[in-house]
Amino acid sequence: MLKRISAFILCLTLLTGVLAGCKGLSGDDKGAYIPMYLTDEIYDFDPANAYYNTDAINVLNLMYETLFTLTPNGKIKGALAKSYKVFTDDDGVHMEITLRPTYWSNGTYALTANDCIFSWRRLLDSNNGFAAASLLFDIKNARAYNQGLMTKDDLMVEAVEQQVVRITFEDNVDVNEFLLNLTNVATAPLLEATIKKNDDWAKKASTLVTNGPFKMSKITYTGKDELKDEKGKALQAEDDYALDEDGNLLDTVKKYNVKKIKSFVLERNAYYYRDRDKDKLDKYVSPYRILVDCTMTDEVLLEEYKNNHLFYIGSIPLSLRGDEYVAKHVKVTDALSTFVSYLNENAVINGEKLFADVHVRRALSLVLDREAIANAAVYADAATALIGNPVFEKGTSGSFRKTGGDLLAATSDLAAAKAELAQVGIAGFNAANFPFTLKVAAYDEVHIAMAKLIAEAWKQLGFPVTVETVETIQNNDRRKEGDQVTTPDDVCDDLFVEAIQRGKFEAIVLDYNAYAPSAYAMLSSFARGFSGSATMNENSDYTQNTHLTGYDSTAYNNLMEAIYFIPYYAKMEAEPAPAVFDNPDTNPYYSFGLGSYDEYIATYKAVTEVYATYGITPTDKSDKWATQKATLLHEAEKLLMEDMPVIPVVFNKNATLTNTKYLSGVQKNYYVPALFAKVSLKNYAKYTYVFYKFPNVNWDNFGLKEEPKK
Repeated sequence: MLKRISAFILCLTLLTGVLAGCKGLSGDDKGAYIPMYLTDEIYDFDPANAYYNTDAINVLNLMYETLFTLTPNGKIKGALAKSYKVFTDDDGVHMEITLRPTYWSNGTYALTANDCIFSWRRLLDSNNGFAAASLLFDIKNARAYNQGLMTKDDLMVEAVEQQVVRITFEDNVDVNEFLLNLTNVATAPLLEATIKKNDDWAKKASTLVTNGPFKMSKITYTGKDELKDEKGKALQAEDDYALDEDGNLLDTVKKYNVKKIKSFVLERNAYYYRDRDKDKLDKYVSPYRILVDCTMTDEVLLEEYKNNHLFYIGSIPLSLRGDEYVAKHVKVTDALSTFVSYLNENAVINGEKLFADVHVRRALSLVLDREAIANAAVYADAATALIGNPVFEKGTSGSFRKTGGDLLAATSDLAAAKAELAQVGIAGFNAANFPFTLKVAAYDEVHIAMAKLIAEAWKQLGFPVTVETVETIQNNDRRKEGDQVTTPDDVCDDLFVEAIQRGKFEAIVLDYNAYAPSAYAMLSSFARGFSGSATMNENSDYTQNTHLTGYDSTAYNNLMEAIYFIPYYAKMEAEPAPAVFDNPDTNPYYSFGLGSYDEYIATYKAVTEVYATYGITPTDKSDKWATQKATLLHEAEKLLMEDMPVIPVVFNKNATLTNTKYLSGVQKNYYVPALFAKVSLKNYAKYTYVFYKFPNVNWDNFGLKEEPKK
């Protein structure tokens, strides 16, 4: 009874805050219900973990506010950050960021500096394996923490006031580069209280607490037996990663029912920057709800749009990409992502690690007709390297791709591919003896179409390739809460994303999204020590992991170390006293992850050789660093495209339809093509009772001014 009373009082408190701010909307008018097709199914709304699908990034930017934002023309501006200052004292170089006052979407907690600290610690925790971790490596002790040499409490970030976070850097820092990294949604603040309670927090509307203009209000899934296979039985998929109530892997592989999202609703975050006692409910976010139906056929989707029943399409289905009407009205821009294939060098195929042979990887790249694949996808360009045009050359200017030129051919070279296979080091090699599987997300029809074209190209070399569409299933992990053991049924397990994260693939295709529009952000994770992941052994010592493809090139690792050490090298010693490394407290390089004298000397020599090879003159002048980094980053990309652990296929594009006759105020930033916080729908009140019970829609209610009687 006490819990019920407490919950009732809390509800009254929150309701009072909402009603107090309803001055701009009369009566029951909460604002516009706007039906849109933002994207198809999305199953994970964790901003640090949703970088395998470009459409997911577009939605996450509606839900999470970053400290800084990047305007469409590439200017860094404060978002959650009200102001910042950089200063130096006896303790080092610092940045203090003052946050704008705001609340989390549940209205219970104010967003504080501690939320930033929690998010960054989580991003750097090597147990999580987030590849975006290297964005924060300029923070003092960040690398050492990521490598298991230090704890999260050693990370030099602190809340000096409730709304002020202080960052201490390793030394002088390229301020603009660091701020650019903080424009990325992976670095957005997170609310610790909700994340610690539930491993599936980012998959449930009830546990998703956000700080952006919108929150997740509702997710609707398919029913138990709604999806059928060809024989009319419940559609199932096999999973080898189900967990028991203690978090241990079950020792059997079972099949589970396939489950998909049918619809979801984004609702105004009524606490987004609002002073609840003074501000109108719609002061910062105009629409009340954005409604997304994932079940419409392509034909119905376009008809709904043409008939003014749907006002925005953010992801155009493949079958509509050749439509004359769509071609006339679509708006196309470059996306910050490249569609790629990962090749798993650790995958054993017919007794051999097939993809560990560089000649196999090169052959699989050379045989691709990227131009034809791009034409099939329509809104794409043939990838001529890993990094696309929107990525900056240095700072927030120039194009890395235009400077670096083309590293890959747009068309197939079958003869050159066969010549590479002739050099494969496997005894008696015959491609026909090495069947492998190319995995692709079952919910992405464009990716599936491109995967099939890739497989057909690889078959020209004699490889028996099977395209496997990987499903989403009913959650099968058991949870222990007190004496109760449950299997949550209100979330899905995305087996495709799990396959990527666990390296459970031979070849796989995905969108490789830029964590920030910098070459470092796209290239660093392929180096050992920059993947974001480390493994603890039985002696509690950590071993740095390399990229999830298994790629481990000494030359590439050394290039990335040299790039990282550019701001610090000028002050490093060629021959430090070995004794200083005996104690972490006396080791000045411990925070860089260099825990021993031998590690230091090996790294110093490798970095020195890189600088000598490419004509880099070490300096403590920060205005020189961006040019030096760009020089080495171009060399890193060249080496990556020679070794080919990742095969770029096409540069992605954003293609959207906006019904400008009814919808106005759509904004964008450098990452995403559409932001809806200040969007307006013409005559929105006429649509209220059409959509107020979404996903149920009733057009007989169009124009009603009050709720129809039951």
